[in-house]
Amino acid sequence: MTDSPSNPSRPPDSPDQPDDMVDYTFGEFRLLRHLGAGGMADVYLAEQSSLNRVVAIKILRPERITNFDRSFIHRFEREAQAAGGLSHPNIVQVYLTGQQDGVHYIVQEYVQGQNLAQHIRRHGPPEMAQGVQWMQQIAEALRAAGDAGIVHRDIKPENMMLTRRGELKVTDFGLAQLSQLSEQTNLTQTGTTMGTPLYMSPEQIQGQKVDHRSDQYSFGITCYHMFVGQPPFSAANSVTVALRHLQDEPAPLSGHRAELPAAVCDTIHRMMAKEADQRFQTPDELLRAIASLQSLSINSNLQHTAGLTGWLRRSLPGPRATLAGLLITATAGAFAGRQWFRPPQLPDAPALNYARRDSAPEQFAAAMLDAGNETAWLAVQEHYSETLESRMAQLHLSMLYLSRVPAAPERADKLLEELAEWALIQPEENRRIRIQALAGRALAARRLQRPDDEQQMRALIQQESTPAEITETMQSSPSVLQLYWNRFRQPPPPQ
Repeated sequence: MTDSPSNPSRPPDSPDQPDDMVDYTFGEFRLLRHLGAGGMADVYLAEQSSLNRVVAIKILRPERITNFDRSFIHRFEREAQAAGGLSHPNIVQVYLTGQQDGVHYIVQEYVQGQNLAQHIRRHGPPEMAQGVQWMQQIAEALRAAGDAGIVHRDIKPENMMLTRRGELKVTDFGLAQLSQLSEQTNLTQTGTTMGTPLYMSPEQIQGQKVDHRSDQYSFGITCYHMFVGQPPFSAANSVTVALRHLQDEPAPLSGHRAELPAAVCDTIHRMMAKEADQRFQTPDELLRAIASLQSLSINSNLQHTAGLTGWLRRSLPGPRATLAGLLITATAGAFAGRQWFRPPQLPDAPALNYARRDSAPEQFAAAMLDAGNETAWLAVQEHYSETLESRMAQLHLSMLYLSRVPAAPERADKLLEELAEWALIQPEENRRIRIQALAGRALAARRLQRPDDEQQMRALIQQESTPAEITETMQSSPSVLQLYWNRFRQPPPPQ
């Protein structure tokens, strides 16, 4: 009996398009729509009838499977099943694997969101505090995998899903190696090179035996990509990329993000060491190093022109110059040299009392200690509405709306429009704030996909300010503005 199209139970023999599979069933799973594709599989949203929930199903492409012998299929299934035993909030849960009518598939947790690579392409590199939080989440996931004896072997931004709560989850254990399981279970053989060359460790490229330190190298390359916007090595072909991993050292991270504390750069560069013995030797050691980045004391980066304190020193009128000194004391232990724009969904700083403080500078300093909290900035505006600190809080709040996950560019644009108009009241005194507000509006327009508005804001900045003023202001601006302006910098207009 032939299955009818309205209730298909098996896939077409050779589907021409991924959508041809929609509505087919694999056991209790009915495919709802095509979500995307990778090198080995198509991914579908599916409904699991018994539990009345949606899941993601990866269906291995038949044309790719035929290029391998049956040992590859057995290895893939066995290792995917072992990865399914992992249970961690920062790992996409694998529920089961199976095959039906010659089609091999994996059923896993459905994460509604985008991967880290997509997020970086759309929003640019994250703020330092947010990036460090994500580093810790991935390190926790890799420790859980390591504790289970699993080496992922394909750590990269595309395999890190960003949930709508702003949390990262590692996915795609299809290439995982079961390094500590029995010989009978461990079907991955030394000498098999798999993964993505842009993020592969030197030992993996050379087909040597790999352990958790290989994943750490790929993780370090991913962190570099996250903070810079691109991986450290690129070339016209995979072979050249692989050779660069073996022979070249990454350009210093500080050369791309000068405001990052040295400890952040040093940690990532150690993760990318060519020799595994020079990296962190255990997942716990790596986690401790990353945790220490969240409680850095103020260091030499405090004097960098990109730091908030430097901006305050140059921007505040004389009577308010003491605020800079107050902030140095008040923010001791905070990340130096840049602002915090953590998404509210990430682990919060200790709760603060947002009752009225004795002065506007104290209220602003309290907000700095919990800069990812919208309420902290609103309190500055509510209690000291007619002060410069209130306007600075307005700028911070708009940057928070642009940086958090999910972003709120409409709200940011409204605040920045008002701030730009306010700056015109005393244009000479508030020139920097005017430039920053217009740049923020350009960024908001880009997030809203309004290219004409973006171009208009950028043109206003060019018309009202000299190139030197723009450069100096951007160097001391919130990093979300720095990264946007530098990434989409326009040539100066013809004279």
